[in-house]
Amino acid sequence: MVDVYRGDLKICRAREASNFFGRARGLMFKRRLEKGRGLLIEFSSLQKSRSIHSFFMRFTIDLIFVDSDMSVVDLMTLAPWKIYSPKRDCRWVLEVSEGTIEENTIELGDMLTFK
Repeated sequence: MVDVYRGDLKICRAREASNFFGRARGLMFKRRLEKGRGLLIEFSSLQKSRSIHSFFMRFTIDLIFVDSDMSVVDLMTLAPWKIYSPKRDCRWVLEVSEGTIEENTIELGDMLTFK
């Protein structure tokens, strides 16, 4: 588990998808994602596509894309059965419950830390 912060503000506690199967499964088939929880996916340097899908999901999620400098480079709210590719290169995506971006006033350029 990793805690994700913007400055002193804790955004969530996230489970790391640390292998191929964890990244591929993501949040599929889950009934919900608790507020204050998330899934952190690190993209492999070998991956050409950095797209995220919400196939087999039952709920909408917020996506926070972070580059290797820990800067937020893209934000998206993704409904079930959709695909999204970030507009800029990124190293991680943080999948959190819908409304997390707005509740925490996360903006492009914000710096995050993982502890």
